[in-house]
Amino acid sequence: MSARRVLVVGAGVMGHRHAVAVRAVGDQIAAVVDTDLARASAVDSGASTYTSVQEALAQEHDLDSAIIATPSAGHLVQSTEMVAAGLDVLVEKPHRVPGQDPAPLRDALRTGGRLFVGMSTRHWAGVKAVVSAVADGELGEILTYNDRMQFHLEEDSLPGWYFNSAVSGGGVLVTNGVHAFDRARAILGEELQFHTAVLKRVNPSHETEDHASVIARTGASTIVSIDMSWVPFDPIGTGLIVMGTRGTARIYMDGSWSISAIGVERSGPSINIDRAPFISQWTSFRDEEAGFGLDDLEPTLELIEQIYQEVPVV
Repeated sequence: MSARRVLVVGAGVMGHRHAVAVRAVGDQIAAVVDTDLARASAVDSGASTYTSVQEALAQEHDLDSAIIATPSAGHLVQSTEMVAAGLDVLVEKPHRVPGQDPAPLRDALRTGGRLFVGMSTRHWAGVKAVVSAVADGELGEILTYNDRMQFHLEEDSLPGWYFNSAVSGGGVLVTNGVHAFDRARAILGEELQFHTAVLKRVNPSHETEDHASVIARTGASTIVSIDMSWVPFDPIGTGLIVMGTRGTARIYMDGSWSISAIGVERSGPSINIDRAPFISQWTSFRDEEAGFGLDDLEPTLELIEQIYQEVPVV
């Protein structure tokens, strides 16, 4: 496979992470778009820099891929524009924010390029191992699924737009819930049926919720409990535990994992979660791996929309 020439849109932390992954597999960052050209140059010193997507597309005629790593509210419009231009697009999650209509993007996909949504936690080795263990029946019938995706969040550790719902689409429910619900759907192999939730502000200066507790179930009998938090302390007992009638699997927040079941003992070490999953993700994008397209991720966004519509932030 020939090296891809890639346009990166957004020169923040996520743009840098994606650029590292692109270079790691031998592809080229051809151009970077950011309103700050100095910041754009810092992503890749050999890339051309532009202040708008339109300018980049007008000047760069041999691009084949694009990465969108901008604030969330712009993802849908930018994806639609670049897919319509014939580029294969890897867009950071979420591919849209609650309330936006994906129809224009779906129309563009019929005749344009390809869309791959960047769900980096699904590229953790531990998540892949647990997906396989559940699918192969190693854990037996799944009884409970408990995911505590909780983070110590200090002041200014995230850009301010994360707490502006007009830009982010919401708080921890959309920012981390996209990952939590996506990996639950992938591991359990079924859609989640919403039961109840609590959304709460922990930091009074934030417009959006910092904590979300969600209870759902699958079409069978599995109870799914997902807690997501941004808190001003180190939370205890974080990570994912899946228990079935034959065994248990666990994934820690550092990416390490273990599976302990009847006749089965496997485990894996911690990973650099800012590097390894992004390289794996870019490889999956290049290989056109199924499961990360618009229709694959829409049920996750629809679940998040349902929760926001039915549950007030307190």
